[in-house]
Amino acid sequence: YEIMTDANQGFARDNARRRAEALAPFNLAWIEEPLPADDIAGHVSLAASTPIPIAVGESLYSIRHFAEYAARDACGIIQVDAGRIGGITPWLKVAHMAEGFDIPVCPHFLMELHASLVCAVQNGRYVEYIPQLDEITQSGLRIENGQAFAPETPGLGIDWDLDAIAGRAIPEFTRSITEAAP
Repeated sequence: YEIMTDANQGFARDNARRRAEALAPFNLAWIEEPLPADDIAGHVSLAASTPIPIAVGESLYSIRHFAEYAARDACGIIQVDAGRIGGITPWLKVAHMAEGFDIPVCPHFLMELHASLVCAVQNGRYVEYIPQLDEITQSGLRIENGQAFAPETPGLGIDWDLDAIAGRAIPEFTRSITEAAP
């Protein structure tokens, strides 16, 4: 198994560099979002200073942002999210752009949908698995021996369990959202 770590944009440049140096002996698969997403220059500097690939994407929302990270060698892993980039077509554009830079794609979230998309590109590497989501879907993502399988049914692959979701709703919050809707 490989170990990945996620800083969730929590480090300043100096702190990120020190942490990367301390983690280098452990041969991590990547450090995810070590710096604020808009600090491309910081990512360039950090990526050049460590053998650990820098993963970005959870907080990037346009093809242009991903292209700038790739062109400037600011990342070694792209974690594009179909729900945040605007759908399947822009997701595929980012994945193909990343392939041109020899950067693997390991998408963020929406694992059932992303399992199918990773199968569609040459540089798809991993699918993020969030076991807590199994509790609010009808079938969950099929995984055997560490390998995710793309859903074989029509659609996006996500079959939400609306009763399970409703059972987890916070009544006061749900009511205020419903009342605010036009």
